[in-house]
Amino acid sequence: MNYAWEAALAADRAGLAREAVRYVPARDGSPYTEIVQETINSRDIEQNEVRLNPLYRFSREFAALFDINIADYEASRRIFFDACMQYFIRLDLRQGLSRQEYALRFLLDDLLDGVCGSQAGAVIKRFPKEKLRRLLRLVLKLYRCGSSIYLFKEAMRHMYPDSLVYAGNEAAREALVYVGVKENGEEQERIEFLRDMFLPVYYEVYLFWDHHFGIMDVDETMEMDEVVLF
Repeated sequence: MNYAWEAALAADRAGLAREAVRYVPARDGSPYTEIVQETINSRDIEQNEVRLNPLYRFSREFAALFDINIADYEASRRIFFDACMQYFIRLDLRQGLSRQEYALRFLLDDLLDGVCGSQAGAVIKRFPKEKLRRLLRLVLKLYRCGSSIYLFKEAMRHMYPDSLVYAGNEAAREALVYVGVKENGEEQERIEFLRDMFLPVYYEVYLFWDHHFGIMDVDETMEMDEVVLF
């Protein structure tokens, strides 16, 4: 890593909140990198404290504040530096964001604030970060297109790669969903969120978790002790 904003992205990968990372000015920093660390090629952070060379990019702003001859108010200067870097890193990460990126961030904030209900806000917090971005793009598409079984299928396939969604033969507004994972409370909440978000309220949904229902002439669905009758 070289720049401070790379440490923020490393915190994302580690599941650490960006606000929990503390940026500390270092006196022994290299003039060639902003981040001060023993292994220059490392792309991960081992703790929530990141040492930075305050003069690497912001020498005009910090030169007087972090003069090596100044020893007073060290704690206050460290707090000020951390607050400034938190703000600068936010600016760095927003550079080049498209209109859609801003829309996705506003959408996520709305969901977390309970615009679609407190239950939806609680569930969205537990979605894996690596899957959340694609899911938000589908929700944004939903706002433009309206409720859709096709968007529901796409969301299910994204969240559950082994899932299958079938249209019911007996009713037009019926869906049979093979999830492909074992049933538990957390997965139930996720499926309920996806169903409420992407499907019209009048849709009847039948869930099959880790066992597929039997389909005649499809051998993979007719294995003994691995089939569900429907």
